[in-house]
Amino acid sequence: MTTAAPATRVHDREATCTAILDATGEIISEKGLDGFTISEIARKADVNRALIYHYYQNRENLVTHAIDRIMERYNIAETSLSGDAVARNARNYIEHPEIGRFVFQLLLAGRPLLRLGERLHEQIAHIELLMRQQFPDVEEDPTFTTLILAFSCFAWSFSREEIAGVLGMSVDEADERFVNEISRVSEVGLQQLAGQLDAMRASASG
Repeated sequence: MTTAAPATRVHDREATCTAILDATGEIISEKGLDGFTISEIARKADVNRALIYHYYQNRENLVTHAIDRIMERYNIAETSLSGDAVARNARNYIEHPEIGRFVFQLLLAGRPLLRLGERLHEQIAHIELLMRQQFPDVEEDPTFTTLILAFSCFAWSFSREEIAGVLGMSVDEADERFVNEISRVSEVGLQQLAGQLDAMRASASG
């Protein structure tokens, strides 16, 4: 009986924080970074407004935690370099356009990227590790390739409906063509790296 109360409090705190962060992510997606109030978050999460300040202190901290939660859940590190891996990543961002919106809102407002900046560094380091494993002798800097792919996916995720309309096609068709093309471009790049590696090995053996 003496351990039940603390365990219950921990569970209640986790459930409350989950509700707050999920509500924040949804509202950011709908209204943008500066288009909402803490009271709206409280109503959507069905919690007391004071609890939000108790757990997150201020608006910036709340927003950062909300986006970090989304990325933690859906931005799973791939274990290989492939067009399929890039396609899966693109589809994750299409399903969660609040991530891309938040990134561009921070950049346009001149605000620091906070944990998002750390995540970009982590992703680049992860790609570098995979490159060394799959193309150990090829000198290639994946930094800007990774950034180009990431920002293409960010931008597409929240502009897809408008662009599909301009192109005169359905959003589903536009999504499919975007994902296929970004996957194809990635595969072409990997094939070029594989060709360099084969040429280096042939030269060394000859």
